[in-house]
Amino acid sequence: RKGRGQLTEYAFHSLGPSRTRCGTRLRSGRVSRGDGNCGRTQWRGGLILRRRPNEWRRDEMVLTGLIRKLGHPLAEIRERALRSILCKLEHSLVCGADLAPHRLLFLHLLEWFNFPSVPMKDEVLGLLSRLVKYPPAVQHLVDLGAVEFLSKLRPNVEPNLQAEIDGILDGLFSLPSEVPEMYSSSYQTSQTELPQQPEILTGYFPQDKSTLPQMEIPSRPVANPTAKCLKFSTFPWLPLTAADRHVLSSNESSLRSSNHTVIWNTCELLKDVIMQDFPAEIFLQRPKIVQSLLSLLKLAFGGDGKHRLALQSVSCLQQLCAYLRNRLNFHRDPSFFSNKQDAVSQNSSLSYCPDVRAAPHSQNPSPGSSSPRPSVVGRTGQRPRGDGQDWDAASSSGSSSHAHVSSRVSAPSPVDLPELAEDALELRLQQLSLPQLCLSVLEAAAPLLRTGSRQMIIQVLELLSEVVVLVGEAISAHLWDDSSLFAIDMKEKLLMVLASLGDTVCYHKSSVSLEQPEALIVHHRMAFVSVALFAVRLLQTLLPVEKASHFLPEPMSAALFFISLDMPVSLEYPNIHEAVVAYLEQLNSENYSIYKRTAEAAYSIECTCNFLSDVGKEGEKNLLELVELADQALRSFSYHQHFPLIKEIIYICSKIWKSAQASPLLQGESQRVFLRMLSHPLLQVKVETYHCCLEIVKECLGIHNISKPVSSLCNGIHFLLHPKVLYEISAFGIQEPKNEVSAAAKAILLHLLQGRLRVTAPTWSKFIEALCPVVAVLQGYADTEDPLGSCILHLSRESAETDEGVLPCAARLKSMLRLLLVKKPSVRVLALKLLASHLSREEGADTKRPSIDVRVLSRVTNLFIVKKPIELKLDDRRELMIKENYIEGKGSFS
Repeated sequence: RKGRGQLTEYAFHSLGPSRTRCGTRLRSGRVSRGDGNCGRTQWRGGLILRRRPNEWRRDEMVLTGLIRKLGHPLAEIRERALRSILCKLEHSLVCGADLAPHRLLFLHLLEWFNFPSVPMKDEVLGLLSRLVKYPPAVQHLVDLGAVEFLSKLRPNVEPNLQAEIDGILDGLFSLPSEVPEMYSSSYQTSQTELPQQPEILTGYFPQDKSTLPQMEIPSRPVANPTAKCLKFSTFPWLPLTAADRHVLSSNESSLRSSNHTVIWNTCELLKDVIMQDFPAEIFLQRPKIVQSLLSLLKLAFGGDGKHRLALQSVSCLQQLCAYLRNRLNFHRDPSFFSNKQDAVSQNSSLSYCPDVRAAPHSQNPSPGSSSPRPSVVGRTGQRPRGDGQDWDAASSSGSSSHAHVSSRVSAPSPVDLPELAEDALELRLQQLSLPQLCLSVLEAAAPLLRTGSRQMIIQVLELLSEVVVLVGEAISAHLWDDSSLFAIDMKEKLLMVLASLGDTVCYHKSSVSLEQPEALIVHHRMAFVSVALFAVRLLQTLLPVEKASHFLPEPMSAALFFISLDMPVSLEYPNIHEAVVAYLEQLNSENYSIYKRTAEAAYSIECTCNFLSDVGKEGEKNLLELVELADQALRSFSYHQHFPLIKEIIYICSKIWKSAQASPLLQGESQRVFLRMLSHPLLQVKVETYHCCLEIVKECLGIHNISKPVSSLCNGIHFLLHPKVLYEISAFGIQEPKNEVSAAAKAILLHLLQGRLRVTAPTWSKFIEALCPVVAVLQGYADTEDPLGSCILHLSRESAETDEGVLPCAARLKSMLRLLLVKKPSVRVLALKLLASHLSREEGADTKRPSIDVRVLSRVTNLFIVKKPIELKLDDRRELMIKENYIEGKGSFS
């Protein structure tokens, strides 16, 4: 063999079944699809017939080229290369064992998801799931950081793909004994199996094991199987020697000293030496040092320099949490596995001693070598790092295997054995689990975020950021559904922590005042943002959004409301802001409604600024975008009340309707915005709108423009020549109690009705066409003495020469009949005259009109006037009295 899965070039075997390459037919008529030797060798009669070297190299080059194309920047080329590889796999032209050694393949498959376009996600994950069964593939993926990459990718894909990623991660964490037999057995040269001798493992010490404590130590960290709220509970137990126990005990005593200098120096020793000598889980299994450090946090609010001790404690706990995270990753490494569960764990302090692991003990040990671990002070050798693999790494060079075997069969030093005698059962009952440590640190450190020290807040947040990672690894979201006593206790503590964090966020938010010094304002502002970010991340780690309304305490709800309204946070941390809004929506409908209105107002003000900025720019403008910005800008006018905005919007509407090439969509959108301004609930907006419209009408139809071309001016009033606009002005503008609005509305209509000679024929026809549906409303203001009323009456008149009027014939006849309903007698008398004149000029009038007495005809003016008025009431259906289509339809008023 030349490594795993490869054969030497000239290899002959006398034993072995008759095989062919994958997919070819045997002499017996059966097809072999062996996965191990696919496409490589041909076995017949015990002799390996190898494919020609050139053919083999050509296939390898083709496969290598396809793998390279998987990283091509063009998505089409990547897809084609992936389909080619999948097709070769499907038709057994290549096998999983052929692809597993290619490191570049796995690099490109992982980088597939980093391109802007990510097609064929199912196929990529399916290929990874298929290849993860092979140890070389697992090794490449682990080396490339696939575990962390896939863990971060998982929340960003669809649920069905999340299950595929979970399967890949399970394959990466599978133990070597779980590798499929297909891979390991494909290169066996004989079916004859020799009887296996039972392996005798003597361990580090060959004496009778009855002298050692009988303990069942798990080979990897496990969670409590009865607690579904935990992902992880305790690390494997590590026994200590007497010297190790003495080191820990002396540091415990020093931390409880009343001398501040001793405590300070002990914390320094813990960070620089002790925590690097011992595996981090030792401090959970012997928790007195951790408990002392947690008690030191209470000194943060004390004087006489006591807060410095709290800072030292925070630094120690932060380093411990970082080391615990590393140890957790170490235990999850698939290469860390041992079927043997000795009383002395591979991670125990005995395994760190070079005298035990690297060389046999001397029969006459010197006094300096009697201790199983190097001295803390004054040693010259390399100090262990605490990851459990220091001496393994040291023994891997040279004759490492020989030294390791020698250490396992050597006789123990007489000094070592008595030091193992410790009450492990009692200690296990006292140890802290990882969730308990996280909760203890959260409970002790959260109140420190309200101190006035910037350094304290920064260091505590750095500690808590490490704790959040451990919380996510140790505690499951199923905690909130667990009704066990353990889960109930954890929930109570977590809710207290969340309430404390909520109070802290509110405290820093409310402490900002303009009367304070700038340094204090900056301090509270930075603390508010930092604590808010941590609180939200802790919520995202622990509490699903759908359960927020059932469990989240009131202080945290108030804090989330403050965070949601903070504009800088929303701009700088959009993902955090989205999470806050999601929680707030579940918690408090009133606060969420306030947030929505505030967000809309802020967005509207932003649109106002953008609109005014774009309008002021020179060059071609995107009118549709300007209209959309104007529509949004009007929503916040009651807040900013920037009146030049009204004028700019009206000018944009006039410009749009002036052009004959404007699209109907653009005209419709601009008209919708203009009608909103004419009917705006704020009186100041209506006043400004009518005033601006009157100015434009005077500018286009004024006498001072008599020398200018008519066509270049009158087009500016086209935005007013629409039934909806004229109806709004006639029905509501003239009736507005505010005189400034009603006077401007009357003046606009008067200028339009008197402007026949100052506009082009197409413009006047457009005006009359738009006016016909609203003539009925205008005739309510008909009067023989008022200028506007006289112009309205003129609409019903006919020319003496041509028998034509302003309105079409049918509309003119209807207008005459409606004038008989007007309250003023003088108007009804005039209407009767106009009606009689119209009927007399009709073709064949002498044959149609009956002979009527003059006295009877004179009473026709009161024909529709009743003596007893009838009050009109709306029915219960509350339907609109005047419908939109009724206004728009021509000739509908009869």
